[in-house]
Amino acid sequence: MKKNKIALIGAGNWGKNYLRVLEKLGVLAALAEKEASVREKYASLYPQLYITDDYKKLLTNPAIDAFVVATPAHTHYQIAQEILLANKDVLLEKPMTLSVSEAKTLHKIAEKNRGVLLVGHLLLYKPAIQKIKELIENKILGDLLCIDMKRAKLGTIRNYENVLWSFAPHDLAVLLSLVKAKVTEINAVGQKLLQAQREDNIHLYLHFANNVHAHVHLSWLWPEDERKMIIIGTKGMLVYDENNDTIVLHRKGILQEENLEIFDNGTEEFKFTKTDLLEKEILHFLDCIQTRSKPLTDAESGVAVIEILERASASLQKTKLQKNYFAHQSAWIDEDAQIGDGTQVWHYSHIMGAVIGQNCKIGQNVFIASNVRIGNNVKIQNNVSVYEGVTLEDDVFCGPSMVFTNVSTPRSAYPRNASTHYEKTLVKRGASIGANATIRCGIVVGEYALVGAGAVVTKNVPAHAIVYGNPATIKGWICRCGKVRAGVTAERVECSDCKTLLRPKIN
Repeated sequence: MKKNKIALIGAGNWGKNYLRVLEKLGVLAALAEKEASVREKYASLYPQLYITDDYKKLLTNPAIDAFVVATPAHTHYQIAQEILLANKDVLLEKPMTLSVSEAKTLHKIAEKNRGVLLVGHLLLYKPAIQKIKELIENKILGDLLCIDMKRAKLGTIRNYENVLWSFAPHDLAVLLSLVKAKVTEINAVGQKLLQAQREDNIHLYLHFANNVHAHVHLSWLWPEDERKMIIIGTKGMLVYDENNDTIVLHRKGILQEENLEIFDNGTEEFKFTKTDLLEKEILHFLDCIQTRSKPLTDAESGVAVIEILERASASLQKTKLQKNYFAHQSAWIDEDAQIGDGTQVWHYSHIMGAVIGQNCKIGQNVFIASNVRIGNNVKIQNNVSVYEGVTLEDDVFCGPSMVFTNVSTPRSAYPRNASTHYEKTLVKRGASIGANATIRCGIVVGEYALVGAGAVVTKNVPAHAIVYGNPATIKGWICRCGKVRAGVTAERVECSDCKTLLRPKIN
């Protein structure tokens, strides 16, 4: 039988594990990776491997039978769609897509083209999960009453998704495979403990058509690594410890029809040896390619998980406070933006997942990116873009068409568009930036400083300094009340009007 050849798209934090297993199984045909440093790394480790920065070059290669896609979730839909339309099979990492409509479209394309689409719900390949399914199907626990799941640890904090989309696909895929009923009700409660625009601690409550209740606790701000599932049935209870890969079956419970008495018939423990789940998943994928059979974690199961994630996200949105700010009808405000009371957002402005304080004025055609933090009483005039990496403290003024940058060496051919690439720029309390000025990324504009119109600021600006020119240089000093003292050279000068120190010591 022919050994199918598979190309990997994405060799980042999780993709590198796929690369290892594909190479071990002798089926790795090519690697597509955007990051130059990652390509260079694997070019030296695997000199015979064909490596490219553009996966599209591989779609028409007759030597490649299928693809594994381990790229960021927002790219899944586009890449998987192109693979399926090229009549190739695909193993798509979780979450399948970021919307139900996209997931359903991929499902339809796979069915129409008779392609294999396997979604990377890895836990369903664990022997322990298969054992739990067997115990439930054989009614060892009787009728299911409720399932409680917990996935919590001090984890990698994402700035592009909340803990629901990061952690929940694992448990929801398992939950749906165990209960096998339609979800009739979803409620979600979340806390934004670290990032003001993204939940990092979430409690998800589900009710199924067969009257099973479920609770899933997700957190990446937790002192211990806990991955546990408790299943309660009419004839017994089960505790699954994912970290230790053990199942403890408690043959005990409450006699519901006999005065609610407790019964206890002992326990039974099942232990499982560690197995390479990724290898098991890929072997299953290869078998599905060869036999054209339906995967254990097929597109239909992927769609079902995305449906719950989307409904849970909608439930989280309902808990937000009613807005107490003004936004013109032509403005676009993303759902995860947080805007303070009394703030005004005017014509054609776009606010992404930013945090904006109270009583700010956002002028016409202003763009504010995700993860930007803006204080209270900030005025941003027309045609200004505040890019990720920029923080504006209270009382900052940004004149018309002034420019912030966030990447020091931009390259279109080598995109630097992740949060890790952006340099931090801080404009401190009370500072003013004139029209058409440009602020180089990675610098600090000090308290109550004044940047003149058209200035090009390439280095830190001291508090109370007046700077202009190209490159901008210090021309004088200004008080927070606006009184100017040009040519002052003393280290600390007191404003004659409000007694403010015009030039505090620079540390």
